[in-house]
Amino acid sequence: MFRPTNYDILVLNLNSKTGLYQELYIMKNIFSPDSFLIKGLTLFCDLMYLNALFIICSLPIFTIGASTTALYSVIFKRIRGEEVKIAKTYFHEFKANFKQATLFWIPYLLLVVFLGSDVYITHSVLPEEYRFLQYPVSIALFLLVYITVLVFPQMALFNSPTRQIIKNSAILGLINFPVIGMVFIVHIFILLIADLSPKCRVMVISLLLFFGFAGLAYFFCLFYRKIFLKILQKDEEDNPDAENTASSDEENADDKDNTPII
Repeated sequence: MFRPTNYDILVLNLNSKTGLYQELYIMKNIFSPDSFLIKGLTLFCDLMYLNALFIICSLPIFTIGASTTALYSVIFKRIRGEEVKIAKTYFHEFKANFKQATLFWIPYLLLVVFLGSDVYITHSVLPEEYRFLQYPVSIALFLLVYITVLVFPQMALFNSPTRQIIKNSAILGLINFPVIGMVFIVHIFILLIADLSPKCRVMVISLLLFFGFAGLAYFFCLFYRKIFLKILQKDEEDNPDAENTASSDEENADDKDNTPII
């Protein structure tokens, strides 16, 4: 019968302790505040919380402009890595941008509803041979939505007149066609999935209510921020001695006191 020597027992104990230390080290790294897992879970919880705030503040309909601007503002700060108190920052930005965002949102909403209703009525009521009449209105509706995609992200970042923001949004939308096209494709894809069946529709609505609006905004902001950084970098190169120029592009992109010049 084999009897372990003192050396064998010592080696076994050392191996056991080494394995325990390795497991503790792995667990420590996994649950560290700087670990990928914890950062991901924190971001997910923040998006859930932000999504709930966005839905609640959007219920009156006419406040959707201000709630969308506040949503983008919090997300831009979050992407930059700032320590953000979600509710406090959201309501601060909601209040700060309420007037400008609402004065843009209400006429914009009415115009979109008018053009959309015209397209729907033309398609549903007129005979098939006259449906070509809806094409000009459909093109106008598409262009209206297309050139205004970047309006609320700009309001979240910059103190600019609404007219200048709309102009910048149109120019940036044309220059950055792949990004804006991607935004349209994502929304169309979601609508197509929701239209597949009642179960798919319930699933899409549930995801949107759970964290979808904030999640989509976060995804889009990753691309929007690069657009604004390029513009600000070009402006700094063209005006190196301009007053109130920040020391870095990232600081400029998240500083609401700077206005892009394009």
